Amino acid sequence: MTSRPSIVWRVKITLLGVEPAVWRTILVRPDTTLAQFHRYVQSAMGWQESHLYVFQIGGREYGVPSDFDQKVFDARRYTLARLIAEVPAGFEYVYDFGDHWVHRIDIEATEDAAYRKQYPICVDGAGDCPPEDCGGPPGYRNLKNALADSSHPQHGELREWVELIQYGQQFSVQRATWTMRDMQRGLR
Repeated sequence: MTSRPSIVWRVKITLLGVEPAVWRTILVRPDTTLAQFHRYVQSAMGWQESHLYVFQIGGREYGVPSDFDQKVFDARRYTLARLIAEVPAGFEYVYDFGDHWVHRIDIEATEDAAYRKQYPICVDGAGDCPPEDCGGPPGYRNLKNALADSSHPQHGELREWVELIQYGQQFSVQRATWTMRDMQRGLR
């Protein structure tokens, strides 16, 4: 059984290079590993966890070593508390090296953990996550422009694609929390 944390961290995750802004604020335990945190980011943002990732912290990269040809530190062996003690400024999380989605991660505050609360929890956020494999921020801008313009040559094709992948769910704090919890329980 996991002990009850005495504090939790308020972490803001901001997807860079997209408009309108896409961001989430979550509460996590400081003893969360980077590998666990990767899954929380995936769930809170609405990604599908189908691509590689890396955290860039203090000039080092953290990921799953078997996924890379070059040296990366093992994200399963480092906790947020350990790394933030060494490098207190925010850091970046890169998801999908083809599309290159860059997220800014900022530890905003520490808070007392609420009695009988389960963590992680999503407490705030805005914006819908772009669909996977749309081409990163430039491709996402093109997708939005094509969907907004019925005379665009790719309008019909892209409309069918977003319907097929069920893109367009409005962001929900409750849904983000549920998906993080499902992931934690191994249901996702």
